Amino acid sequence: MKKILPFFLVVLFSACATQKYTPVINEDFKISAIYRTGDFSYSCDIEKQGNTVYITPTSTRAKGLVISCNGREVTLKRKSFEKSFLIKDIDKTNPAIILYQVFTSLGDAKTQLIDGNFTYTGNCSLGKYILKQRKDNSLVSLEIPQADIIIEFQATSC
Repeated sequence: MKKILPFFLVVLFSACATQKYTPVINEDFKISAIYRTGDFSYSCDIEKQGNTVYITPTSTRAKGLVISCNGREVTLKRKSFEKSFLIKDIDKTNPAIILYQVFTSLGDAKTQLIDGNFTYTGNCSLGKYILKQRKDNSLVSLEIPQADIIIEFQATSC
């Protein structure tokens, strides 16, 4: 009996271990989303190609502007206009910078399975982020509470 009890406890507690989930974000993807900050929101397309994130607003006066971030620079492009800036010279609330930072930091994020979604928590230049992803790897939302920013991804893409 004395030998069975420790074995039983080991088996019992091994079932309580936290499972590690590895973030899987498609290398290249395009998805529609709604970017919200405070009372302001706009629709946009978000695209990731290799190591670059592209944001293209599809509503508001910025419709058609392409904002990209490759980790070093942010580029604004619309028709024949194109201008690049160093990241340090751009407001850190820029959505391309935010998404670039989140996607490149996922390997260090804390990962949990909550309500059937993978939830990744980590840090970007604006503070703590919470990225939610469905089990099929499609994105649900990105929230940065300290900056009052929420990006809601459309369910049909990714």
